[in-house]
Amino acid sequence: MSIEPMKIFFKEIKEPTETTMIGNYAVAGGVTQTDPDVICAFPITPQTQSVEGLSDVVHQGRLKAAFVNVESELAAISYSTAACAAGARTFTATASQGYLLMTEALPMAVGWRVPLTMMISARAFNSPNLSIWNSWEFTMTNSELGWNCIVSENVQETYDAAILSVMISEDSLFPTMFVHDGFIISHSVQNLSLIPDEVVRNMTPKKKRHTINPKHPGTWGGIVTPSFFMEGRMNLEEAKKPVLGIMEDVYKRFEKATGRQYRSIRTFNLDNPSKTAFITMGSMCGNIISYMTKHKDVGLIKIKTYRPFPYEDLQKIIQDHNIEKLIILEKSDALNGLLPPFSMTIASALYPLGTLFRSFIVGLGGRDVTRDEFDIAKKKMETVKDMKGPLYSYLGVRETKDKIHGVSK
Repeated sequence: MSIEPMKIFFKEIKEPTETTMIGNYAVAGGVTQTDPDVICAFPITPQTQSVEGLSDVVHQGRLKAAFVNVESELAAISYSTAACAAGARTFTATASQGYLLMTEALPMAVGWRVPLTMMISARAFNSPNLSIWNSWEFTMTNSELGWNCIVSENVQETYDAAILSVMISEDSLFPTMFVHDGFIISHSVQNLSLIPDEVVRNMTPKKKRHTINPKHPGTWGGIVTPSFFMEGRMNLEEAKKPVLGIMEDVYKRFEKATGRQYRSIRTFNLDNPSKTAFITMGSMCGNIISYMTKHKDVGLIKIKTYRPFPYEDLQKIIQDHNIEKLIILEKSDALNGLLPPFSMTIASALYPLGTLFRSFIVGLGGRDVTRDEFDIAKKKMETVKDMKGPLYSYLGVRETKDKIHGVSK
């Protein structure tokens, strides 16, 4: 394995540095700068280079961390949760089937209020068969587990997210996953601006918190009887309420330190004459921003924070700009369901407003999302007058050799 991709992180970064790097190695670099104590690694495409890169910096002596190879993704999240509960700053990463295998232990990290971080290189589940390419598997299982979740558009954002996630986890005492689109970002070489180590250290101090301590015995992982379980769940619900505000504060502190601005929601061209906007997250946002240079009759609402979902901010944006129609683009579907997970979240937020919307499924299994599909979605939305009928459909799917589903010539 070549060590060259991570060489820039083998020594302290003393000043802002411009470089180029793929998303996974950028994540490894950002994690390195946050000085984790434990890195728990089990490789799965397309996240593998993130932990490979961290193994390089540990091997070179740059990072004084325990690099732990485990036998499965379930072991990785179990080990990570326990290490974090014992007081270690902890990082792990996974994707797709590995994320599914972790599901058994993901809620425990929330219940124990441990601030571990995990990177997801979003990849399709293996259905109908094996796929290693991009879809939004994380939206299907993360929705109500209680993890914080932020989504990145490009390599710069995913590097920054590695740092932001530590800040968010430490301040909220809830685990945080940060997500980028598999291969599209994880393996894409893009320009990257690195933050000096001292600045990262100042943003991510290791704070005193509750931990497992033999000198002060307590119960971790014990059984909860029906007499107390609901109270415990409601306590977690109450503890989650300030998290969105905590995340916004983290974004502002990061901007002050680096000059790079993040918010839970960002908007583009919402005062367009059609009062119509796309809403999505991840790498598609860049495509739409480029598309809008020649299509100024449509706007974009970019979701950065997926969980907790900023529904009040979204409602205010729609009301302030008199948005009448939303075109939801998402990379997951809903077999037997009314709407896919991301769209269901949007629909719940829109319910009090009565805003018209349709959801369009694109890019499953790593398929390119094209400007033609944006055109088709926009054209279909022009004919929508009410909320009757199917609420989601697929774009860019072949029915026969020469016919695309839902496109009439």
